[in-house]
Amino acid sequence: MVRLGLKPIIFVINNDGFTIERFIHGMDASYNDIQSWKHVELASVFGAKEGTFKTYQVKTKDETNKLFAEEEFNAAGKLQIVEVFVPKKDAPRSLKLTAEASAKNNAK
Repeated sequence: MVRLGLKPIIFVINNDGFTIERFIHGMDASYNDIQSWKHVELASVFGAKEGTFKTYQVKTKDETNKLFAEEEFNAAGKLQIVEVFVPKKDAPRSLKLTAEASAKNNAK
């Protein structure tokens, strides 16, 4: 993306670890905690020059809605990285049910 000058919008979901594994193997198992990354620095790490990308962090629905309403964001004139923070125990009901079934099967 950087080398070719592409301008995608990348959403990085930050849920503080491995959510599916928490539901299957233990919500508070330490191996599901991962080292925190500086996701907003990824473009720089891959060699993007200053001014060719923009980064954002959103932690609430209101912040997300505000970002989606921004003219500059919607113009998508440069590579954009959006780090979306969600609670580590947040998962759709279907995932929770699947994980519960897997956990029961693994316990056999």
